[in-house]
Amino acid sequence: MKDPLNDPPIEPLEPLDEINLRLAVAAADIAELRAEVARLDRDLDESRRLNLRAAELLDLVYEHLAVKAKPAVVTGAAGQGPAGYPAAPLGATP
Repeated sequence: MKDPLNDPPIEPLEPLDEINLRLAVAAADIAELRAEVARLDRDLDESRRLNLRAAELLDLVYEHLAVKAKPAVVTGAAGQGPAGYPAAPLGATP
C-alpha cells in the first residue's frame, strides 16, 4: 500500500481543469446511477410479472376450491342442520 506521506505534493489545479475533473467524476456517478436504475427497473418488471402469475394461480386455487366446496345442503356447526337449525334425530321423517 502506498504511503500518502511519500507522495509528491499535489499541485493546485487550474480552475478549468478542476471543473473538468469534477464534471468527469459527476459523469461517472451519473453512469453508475443510470445502471442502478436500469437494474431496479428490470427487477420491478420481474416482480410485476411474478405478482401477476401469483394472482393467476390464486384464482385457479379459488376456482378449484369453489367447485369442491359446493355441498348439496349447507350445514352449520356440528349437531346442527341446514342454516343453523337443530339437526333432526336419526330415523325421523319430516
